[in-house]
Amino acid sequence: MWVKEARWVKDGNIYTSSGVSAGMDMALGFIEDLIGKEKAVEISQGIEYFWNEDSKYDPFSK
Repeated sequence: MWVKEARWVKDGNIYTSSGVSAGMDMALGFIEDLIGKEKAVEISQGIEYFWNEDSKYDPFSK
């Protein structure tokens, strides 16, 4: 599925991202789907990464 201004897209069990940092955000979104948001937040804090949780917002797509 193509979404013009998405940071990452989940289509069924397929995840795709628009770039490298978007891929980090997507991976955390994947972890959230599998294990839960608490674990995804814990991981993002552990690696000192500011997780953009909004898959529909990509400021670089314009």
